[in-house]
Amino acid sequence: MNNLLKNSCVSAFSIFLCLVILQPSYAESPSGYAEWKAMQQAQDQQLKKPKEAAKPSTQGTNHPNYYLSRPSTGAASVQDRVNLNTATAEQLQTLSGIGQKKAEAIVAYRQKNGRFKSIDDIQLVKGVGPALFAKNKAKLSL
Repeated sequence: MNNLLKNSCVSAFSIFLCLVILQPSYAESPSGYAEWKAMQQAQDQQLKKPKEAAKPSTQGTNHPNYYLSRPSTGAASVQDRVNLNTATAEQLQTLSGIGQKKAEAIVAYRQKNGRFKSIDDIQLVKGVGPALFAKNKAKLSL
């Protein structure tokens, strides 16, 4: 029984091996190669077509590939920044956590000690600590 099973497995493997080896490949068969080459050339032509159809339209926003970038939420733009050395008390009040008293204290500190040398120097003003500085760091300039 065991011997019969071995013979049938060997026979099945032999048939499989003959089919694989004897089956002509594209390279060995002239018509198969020509077929493959024609398909390859058609694919190449498809890829070489002008890319104008894929470009998004600049006239309207109805194109399916139209993409509008998100506005920046990171650092404040140059126009939105408050210059510590030239800002008035009203301009300083636009900063987060700075009211009229702190804004006046910043102006008074600047008048007494001169211009700020870095934006970190604002922490030398009484009432402005590291937390308040961290909130407004992106909005400060010199």
